[in-house]
Amino acid sequence: MNTFFVIEDHTLTNLGIRQLLTEHKGFECMGFAFKTDEALQKLSELSEKKVLPQILILDLFLGEESGIDLMREVVWKFPSVKILVYSMFSKPGIVTIVLENGAKGFVSKSAPEAELLNAIKIVLGGESYVQQNLVPSLFTYRTMLDSFTRQEQNIFKLLLERKTKAQIASELNLASRSLENYLSRIYSKTGCNDHEELIRKFGE
Repeated sequence: MNTFFVIEDHTLTNLGIRQLLTEHKGFECMGFAFKTDEALQKLSELSEKKVLPQILILDLFLGEESGIDLMREVVWKFPSVKILVYSMFSKPGIVTIVLENGAKGFVSKSAPEAELLNAIKIVLGGESYVQQNLVPSLFTYRTMLDSFTRQEQNIFKLLLERKTKAQIASELNLASRSLENYLSRIYSKTGCNDHEELIRKFGE
C-alpha cells in the first residue's frame, strides 16, 4: 500500500487530491494539513508511531506561509518522506528552487489528473519527475543563471521565494546599499525593471 499526506491551504483542492488518490487502488491517506504548524505537528505524531507517509504532496504557497520553507524542514526532519510539489506557480525559477531543496517531483495544477498520478507513481518508484512541458524552460533558465555570480544567484532565488529586501539583507548579512547594487545587476541581466516583474517572469 502506498501512503501519502497532503499539504494544501485550499480546502477543495486538498480534498480533491485525497479523493483522487484514494479512488485508485493501492493508495492510503495518512493525513492532511492546511498550514505549516499543523503539518509539522501531524507528521511528528506519525513519526512517533513509525507510520510516516511515503510521499508528501505539497502546495508551495500556503496563504501567507512558505511551502518552500516547510519543504526544507520536512527534508531535514523526515528525510524518508519523498516530496512532490503540486503548484499553480510553475515558472522555471520556482521549479529549480524546489528541486534544489529536496523535492523529488514537480507538477503544475494546470496539468491533467493523469500526469499527477503518473508523477506520484514515478516518485514512489525512486525516480525524480518534472512535468514534461516544463523541462525545456529549465535548461534556458539554468543557462541564464550561469551568468550570475554566486551572491547574485542567492539573492535572485530569495526574491523568487517572495522574501522582502529586509529579509534578504538579514539572511545574507548585506548592507542595504550593497543589496541595491546586486539588485540592479540582477535586473539588468534578466531584462526586468523591478522585483514584481522578475517574479512574474521567473517565479509564478
